This record gives sequence, C-alpha cells and structure tokens, in this order.
Amino acid sequence: MLTFFGWILFLLLLLFIALLCYYLLAREKIAAKIAPEAMPSLKPQPIPLKEHDFFMRLAIWLFYTRRWELLDNWHFVLEDGTEVILHKGFDFDGASIPRPLWFFLSPVGLLLIPGLIHDYGYRFNQLWTKDAAGQIVPFMANAQRAEWDELFRRISDQINGMALIDYLAYLAVKWFGKGAWEKHRRENQSPPVPL
Repeated sequence: MLTFFGWILFLLLLLFIALLCYYLLAREKIAAKIAPEAMPSLKPQPIPLKEHDFFMRLAIWLFYTRRWELLDNWHFVLEDGTEVILHKGFDFDGASIPRPLWFFLSPVGLLLIPGLIHDYGYRFNQLWTKDAAGQIVPFMANAQRAEWDELFRRISDQINGMALIDYLAYLAVKWFGKGAWEKHRRENQSPPVPL
C-alpha cells in the first residue's frame, strides 16, 4: 500500500511522463519568441578550479556560477518598443539561481535575457537607448531597485511567458537582491557608451 508521499511521487512521475510525451509529439512546432540572430553573442569565462586546493575546488564547484561576456554590443526591444543597448565586454553570471535548483531552472536558460538586462541595470543603474536623433543616451538612469526588479519580471514574461516561473524569479530578486544592489551602489560604476 502506497503512503501519501508515495502517491504524490507516483502522480508527479505520471505528470512528468505525460509532459514528456506531449513534448515529443509537439516539439516540431516549437518556435522561440526571440529569433536566434537576436540573441546575445556570449563568451563563457573559465571557472577557476585548477589552481586551488581540493576543498576550495569543491566549494567553487558547489557555489560558483560561470560568468559570460558580451562579444558585441547587444540590442533588445522591450515590449513598449524601447530599444535598449548593452555594451560589448559586459560580463555577468546569468540569473542568480542556487545550484540545488539548477535541475529545475538553469541560470542561463529561460532567464538568460531577463537576467542579463537585470544584472546590467543593477550594476550600472541604467541602460542605454537611442533618442529620436539616433544618439545613444541613458535609459532608466538612477532608477530604484524595485524598477529593475519589475523590468526583470516584464522581460521574463515577454520572452518566455512562463507566468509561475517568471513570478517566482521576480520574487527571488525582490527578496534576495538587496545585497547585490547595495554592493553595486557602493561601487558606483559607470557603463561605457556602446559605440
């Protein structure tokens, strides 16, 4: 006889199998919301393992997130039509998702684009855009942390439309982003103008 938790696990397994079958049957019809050529060109940065002792390598493996560098200036059009620009050479680590949850949500999976723009906004407290004359000008300069978190949620919804995951990720940055936000405000970096 199955216990309550046994039934829960059994039902989750059935749900997983049903979703897998649905995916396998419908995968030919899957199309991304953003065109492949509109994705950012990224270069992975090495993970610094070899030069450390065993325990530090283990800690890095458990807690370090690979960093990525933009190879070109990257343009993204927000749902309101505003085109934002991030400069070549910007490095980031994707969405800050604890490693135990990576089986469910990768830092550079569904949340790659929202995480990239959010990380840029947190670090520099602005994005870039073009004005009517085509000049590159600051966008959202000196915004509040809540505005960056809300932009993260809106871009997540715009890109992937996974309402539950988008909202949970939004709550995570809202609840746990304060330390990163304050660190970047102390550093007070200015972004280079994308040329």
